[in-house]
Amino acid sequence: MNIRPHSLTRLDAALAALTFVATLALYVRTLAPGLLLGDSAEFQTLAYTLGMTHPTGYPVYVLMARLFTLLPFGDLAYRVNLFSAVMASLALALIYLAGRLLQNPKGLGGASNFIAALAGPLALSIVPVFWMHAVIAELYAPAAACLAGLIVLILLWRQSGDWRYLAGAGLLGGLSLGVHNTVALAAPAVLAYLALTARTRRAWLGAVIGGFVGAALALIAFLALDAYNAPPTYYNATARHALSVWGLSAGDFDSPFERLNFLYAAKQFRPFMFANPAANMPANAQAYWEHLNEAFAPLTVALMMLGVAALFKRRWREGILLGLAWATQFAFVTNYDVGDIQVFYIPGFVILTLFVGAGSALVLDLIAWLAQRRPHLTRGAAGAASAAGLVLLAGLPWPLTPVIQEAWAEGRATFIAEGDFADYPYPVHDPEYPREDALALVEGLEDNAIVFTGWDMLYPYYFVAHVEQGRTGLAFHETYPQDGVMRLADSTLAYIEANIDTRPIYFSERPSQLADKYKITRTGSGLFRIERK
Repeated sequence: MNIRPHSLTRLDAALAALTFVATLALYVRTLAPGLLLGDSAEFQTLAYTLGMTHPTGYPVYVLMARLFTLLPFGDLAYRVNLFSAVMASLALALIYLAGRLLQNPKGLGGASNFIAALAGPLALSIVPVFWMHAVIAELYAPAAACLAGLIVLILLWRQSGDWRYLAGAGLLGGLSLGVHNTVALAAPAVLAYLALTARTRRAWLGAVIGGFVGAALALIAFLALDAYNAPPTYYNATARHALSVWGLSAGDFDSPFERLNFLYAAKQFRPFMFANPAANMPANAQAYWEHLNEAFAPLTVALMMLGVAALFKRRWREGILLGLAWATQFAFVTNYDVGDIQVFYIPGFVILTLFVGAGSALVLDLIAWLAQRRPHLTRGAAGAASAAGLVLLAGLPWPLTPVIQEAWAEGRATFIAEGDFADYPYPVHDPEYPREDALALVEGLEDNAIVFTGWDMLYPYYFVAHVEQGRTGLAFHETYPQDGVMRLADSTLAYIEANIDTRPIYFSERPSQLADKYKITRTGSGLFRIERK
């Protein structure tokens, strides 16, 4: 059996809007107030200065976040954090709509069908890793919105037969190449779904043309930022001085398409991808399952499992779409060996919460069916299902109630400091630390100084120096951009030699490798200055 998707109503639009507003209130209440560390500081800086980020560059994200820097309230760093909150809430509203589209139009639950569709976004909204990335400048909330929007558009096409929805899905999928590549992992699932359902050439043409247009726009965004070449761009901060660590020379990095290849080939992170599947997959799969059971309440996980069975039974084509989309995400995260792998779980969690909605709908339909079989309850079957649905919704967040209450009361996502990310990239118990530390260092530098430092503080320094103070002559570089390589690249040594006679050069950690050639002096600000002997 396979039924066309449920059609949406004005009430669905209202409930999606309510989902957006309610979750946005939570995320704004607990939003990071300012400048952050690491990747988040990079996005805050480059959204304003319009620079290319670390691989894979994320040019569409940068341009979208740039729009939020134009808002007339909060400081610039806060506004980029706000972009994540809006995108996270949009993702949850879209998950509600997708949940409704996946329901059986002949369901018996009446109003409980609306309630069941709310189960997915409610469950995901308070998952710590999702909530955390809803309150800091990061890619994963926009990526979640792209993936949820893609699924909604595909289901709308399936429900209406209008090829323009497929064109929109293709456009969004192509654009997502400039947001986060995990969205593109859904491509095999989408192609399989279209092979099973698309019966007209127009549908295929719409999807293909939309995808090409979206990818072309993402490429144009890349070329625009590449040509602009803002001083804090990743190229200047990290890549150019250290090219030899990746076996490259300046001539291998002097055209836009060579730089595009560098970013999308992810040379910096390639050693950690699919390095040893036989050894890594079992351990990483176990870590994924443990995180899943910590992030979601037992009731949520049970509904998720029930939803998988229900969707493949009732809507097997849509079951294949979501199941294969999740499987590709799972294959990726179990073969990518990085310390912050949990952030890559988020797109897969978007899909899993759609199964939560499907499981909730099945349970409430069953309750309505059982009520109908009791003569004295027949007229109240839908009401019984709705009441059960409200109890179910109350049960989903129950285990995290103390966490929610504490975060709301303090106006901070306090749980971050107790999780895998501790106080990085958001030092939640000392949120002023990144800016204060950066300000103290930058104020003691000459206007043409070069500073080599670690990734954590690289972009806080850039933000204070270039965005807040307009001192664009200051250059900051990541000292060791390739994990596991703790020696200065030959090209870095050449860069130092080319500048040491005309610019002051500092390191945040003592560069022992340079001791034989240069004089190293500890400054009052804690930096190490190198000079000719």
